[in-house]
Amino acid sequence: MQRIVIILTLTLFSLNSFSQIEQLKKTCSTNFPSYYISDGQEYFAALKPDQRIEFRTTFYADNTYRISACTNAKKGKLVFKVYDTEKNLLFTNESFNYSPFWDFRFTSTVTCIIQVEVKNPQFIPGYVMLLIGFKP
Repeated sequence: MQRIVIILTLTLFSLNSFSQIEQLKKTCSTNFPSYYISDGQEYFAALKPDQRIEFRTTFYADNTYRISACTNAKKGKLVFKVYDTEKNLLFTNESFNYSPFWDFRFTSTVTCIIQVEVKNPQFIPGYVMLLIGFKP
């Protein structure tokens, strides 16, 4: 009986997480036009108060990329920052009214760290997702 309860709990949690991922994907996709080709990754993570999530990716020379960031957190502004591997800040959406997406063009191949957080002292935990794509 105890095993059944554990299995049911895990199943419900898995279905809820899948639902959360699908909803965030739908939300992020509104800022991701069809002429961008996805990099095939879904950058998804649970976010707690006072926590920053980091994702790593490589951007290749002479390509235009779009990063679309979204959250289901009920309060707060979603902040994403792009750093190089030396932790030099290349971009923050804080400087652009917390835009949920931004286009980048790289002249050389660079591996970047994308840091995501929600700014609000009354932040309610939630999930964050990034979609990254390039323009052919």
